[in-house]
Amino acid sequence: MKSVLTIFLLSITMSLFAQHYPDRPSTHGMMLMGNETIYASHLPMFHSPHDYQIILILELTKDDQVIYQQDRKNHPGELVYTIEPETFVLPEMINYTRIFKASIYRGHFERGGSSFLKNITVKIKKVIYYKQFDKNATKPDNLHYLLFGNAKEQFLVHQISSRPDFDENLIVQLKDKKDLKLLTAHPYITVSFHEKDSEKPFSWRTHSGNSKETIRPIVFSSHQTLYLEFDDLK
Repeated sequence: MKSVLTIFLLSITMSLFAQHYPDRPSTHGMMLMGNETIYASHLPMFHSPHDYQIILILELTKDDQVIYQQDRKNHPGELVYTIEPETFVLPEMINYTRIFKASIYRGHFERGGSSFLKNITVKIKKVIYYKQFDKNATKPDNLHYLLFGNAKEQFLVHQISSRPDFDENLIVQLKDKKDLKLLTAHPYITVSFHEKDSEKPFSWRTHSGNSKETIRPIVFSSHQTLYLEFDDLK
């Protein structure tokens, strides 16, 4: 009787699960950042099934991790690394499956990039940020970026709100060790920069921003844009 009840509850759960994700299967490319820890930022659009901003930590096998790290070391001038996963339903993968096959490219996988790891197994180790775009959203008064990373590497990704918008990924360095300690205690920190035009990337006339998690400005000692995209978010 207990096993029958378990099967019944499982079937109900799976039925509800299937109804919860109406998105169609598709290829969801991601920008890769980091060396020892591999961060992935979904390359979004404003239409289904790509209308999600997602930041993940991915895990490769030890052998594939070594190949990935060595390729970055051999090509220090290449800023863009992307991953082309197999076709799947994005929210289902993020919230449930978490293991998929993929190829990793030096460069953009749809724009002439070169694949050097093919059909490898990738695991979603952690979800840092996950949000589906709201068609009724309005732009904030200031530019908002998501700050995440670890003691060795820190990154900023522009928090996308409503069209037209842009996707920007940067590698940064925090100046204050207190901010670094705070960052490692949170999945991410939202940093706002005061700019007159919220539809353009941060100008970096000043190297600091404000965060609701701190009572003082967060200061960056350096930054470098890794990826900037306007056309996909018109």
